[in-house]
Amino acid sequence: MAANVQERKVLGKLMSARPDNQDLRLSEMLILAFLWMIFGFMLWYYLSAFHGTPVRLIANEILSGLLGNDFLNIIPNPDYHYLFQVQTRIPFEFPDGSREALGFIVNPLIFGFGLPLLFGLVMASGVSWLRKLWVLLVGYICIMLVQVWGVVWQTLKMLAFNFGPDARQMVTDSGISEEMIALCYQLGVLIFPPLVPVVLWVLTNWALVEQFTGWQKNGVSRKGGTDIT
Repeated sequence: MAANVQERKVLGKLMSARPDNQDLRLSEMLILAFLWMIFGFMLWYYLSAFHGTPVRLIANEILSGLLGNDFLNIIPNPDYHYLFQVQTRIPFEFPDGSREALGFIVNPLIFGFGLPLLFGLVMASGVSWLRKLWVLLVGYICIMLVQVWGVVWQTLKMLAFNFGPDARQMVTDSGISEEMIALCYQLGVLIFPPLVPVVLWVLTNWALVEQFTGWQKNGVSRKGGTDIT
């Protein structure tokens, strides 16, 4: 009887200590994710001229199909290659009095900051390098599509609201309403960039989510304390 009582006391101490250890491991992972994310931001910024090229090419094709002949192309900005320069054939009078074809700048990075965020989360996860590379590849494709969405709708928003009746008429002729432009632009700026990388990481690292929350897909709490790596 005394041995059973002593064993229960030891088990009670271990169970009461487990949440603290689990919180510590979660906090350690978050610190690692933050440090990896800083490194990822540097890589993402300095390589933006390269990983932004598919975004520019896809957005160029989409806008060409939507706007027709009045749209010319999207090129890298000559001064800052990570920026996109949207060029049209619409005559526009600039503030200095000159009248030339309308062109303006779009920054694709404001739609793609989820990539270094995902990089930090993935690199801090205790999974194999092969799985990390697979998640990063899938993440790059998803975030690239988010950037394409953002560039397309920001371009349409600026044409519809920023550059006068001629530019607005070009968008109107394409059959896209101003309400749809406003909605899709807000989704591309506020919702998709931070949400997509987090959802992707959760879906591809469900075992870690179960480990830290103690919850399983079937709704049953985890009773073991096993580590999943």
